[in-house]
Amino acid sequence: MFEIRKAVITGGSSGIGMEVVNLLLQDGCEVFSLSRTVHPRENFNSQGTLHQIACDITDESSLDDAFSRIGELTDSFDVLFSNAGFGISGSVSDTPKEQIVRMFDVHVFAAMETVRKSIPFLARSKGRIILTSSIAAVVSLPYQSYYSAVKASLNTLALALNTELKHNGIRAIAIMPGDTATGFTAKREKGTCDSPDVAERYHRSIARMERDEQTGASAKTVARKLLRITRKRAPKPLYGIGFFYRFVLVLFKILPVRLTNWAAGLLYG
Repeated sequence: MFEIRKAVITGGSSGIGMEVVNLLLQDGCEVFSLSRTVHPRENFNSQGTLHQIACDITDESSLDDAFSRIGELTDSFDVLFSNAGFGISGSVSDTPKEQIVRMFDVHVFAAMETVRKSIPFLARSKGRIILTSSIAAVVSLPYQSYYSAVKASLNTLALALNTELKHNGIRAIAIMPGDTATGFTAKREKGTCDSPDVAERYHRSIARMERDEQTGASAKTVARKLLRITRKRAPKPLYGIGFFYRFVLVLFKILPVRLTNWAAGLLYG
């Protein structure tokens, strides 16, 4: 089993990320949490060692400062959990370009830059890169087209990193949770639709999606499964979380794309 003693995490101030931080601390780990929001220490598990580093991962100088601080405290860590993200919804035609750019900045470009800065630390420990993706990376969701696109990018990044970094002993894994009950749903940035016909379909789709999310797995359940995968001796590069979503991924792999795309549209279109 792969042992986690030190870990760096982005997006550890809420939701799945915060549960990962607490579970690591409970196991006595040393955790470096990079987030724009710094919480009082008593908000977290009292065990382990927690370093909260205020950081905007989309700002290069802020990220440089954060990794300089990490470098002052350690020359290696075992896992990078790249977990920062947010959700947007809306029709493709009505989503502002600025919102799309920010979506890719946070989910893709900041993740890539965080990975790049982590490689020297992870090479010393033969560590792991965990990218929080989503089932939406495979089941492309209408009215969340850009969210599906950024998560699909993370899956591809994990596959490429695995082949590129294997000579350093580093493994990369993209974790794909399905519906999860967190504050992510309430924080989703909702767009507007100019066309009345589109607006009706959009609101119906998002209402169903949010209902499914709020009746989904708890953040702690997902975090436990994520850590179980991280600790596997020989992990695969892509994982769905939960039996149902693993089954969905198998179906989407073996069925024709036209059929699976139709099914996604039937559910949320």
